[in-house]
Amino acid sequence: MPGRVAYDYKFEKLSGYAFRSVVREFLDNGANRFVIKSTLLKQMVDDKERIGFVRKVCRDMDVEFSSVHGLDGKYFDLNIPEIEQRGIMFESHKKAMEIAADFGCKTYTVHVGAHHYCNEKVPLDVLRPLALETLEKLLPTAEKLGMVIAVENSFEKPNSAKEVLKLISPYLSSPAIGVCYDTGHAHCMEPMPDRDMSKYECYFPICWHEEGVILEENALEKLSEHVVTCHIHDNNGYGDYHAMPFDGNINWRELMPKLFSCPRMIDFQTEVEFGEGENWAGKLLSPPGGYSIRRMVDTFRYLGLQS
Repeated sequence: MPGRVAYDYKFEKLSGYAFRSVVREFLDNGANRFVIKSTLLKQMVDDKERIGFVRKVCRDMDVEFSSVHGLDGKYFDLNIPEIEQRGIMFESHKKAMEIAADFGCKTYTVHVGAHHYCNEKVPLDVLRPLALETLEKLLPTAEKLGMVIAVENSFEKPNSAKEVLKLISPYLSSPAIGVCYDTGHAHCMEPMPDRDMSKYECYFPICWHEEGVILEENALEKLSEHVVTCHIHDNNGYGDYHAMPFDGNINWRELMPKLFSCPRMIDFQTEVEFGEGENWAGKLLSPPGGYSIRRMVDTFRYLGLQS
């Protein structure tokens, strides 16, 4: 059955009139629910005035920032090994979850972490216990807030669907643990009849530096019973481009019914890069000048998602 979608936008770069203007444009196209991106969430963690501003926008314009991508990156991923930073990371996530819950968010997406494995070559056997410890420390806060920590699959070895499932398995007795299914990440790892491994973007071999890229089929089938939210974007199978659905080669007519059938699904989130940033589809997939809000809303409505 159709689900509710929250729209992702670079609101962290906007304030005042510019922020409200973008919200107005979404409203004029029939969308009133938005994602608190990790970058906007970090601003809120650091600055109470930013929280007050976003609350006022919600109140004045009758919109919701009711989905959230939790803090991420090398200082906030679950498996960071630096002892001092881990203490900061625990407290930052707890504060971020409290802020997000107060906005009405029911899921809190987190990354296992790729930086230390891919760039610093820390062994996976060292990183796995650290990620498990982080979940153990954060779950009581999530349970108290009525949120679900959603561990996201990605295209790096520590974030593969197999690793995500292994990570959440010890905590499945808690209602506060689940999965964020990322459509684009899974597509990059899905076997295709004509896949040419030499076409992968240069960062893929780095992400699988030990034995080369290992493809993983049926990621959604492996994770579906635990999926509580998802990130929706497209690509051509060779890079994390975050393109608009139908601009890549994901079979959306086949995928969407599977997503709608996930028994624990709470919310859907767009994760399309509009026209800049390291994950923008650029000239490869997106139109000149990037995407428009109108096309965004029309496309996701076509997929069966409503704001």
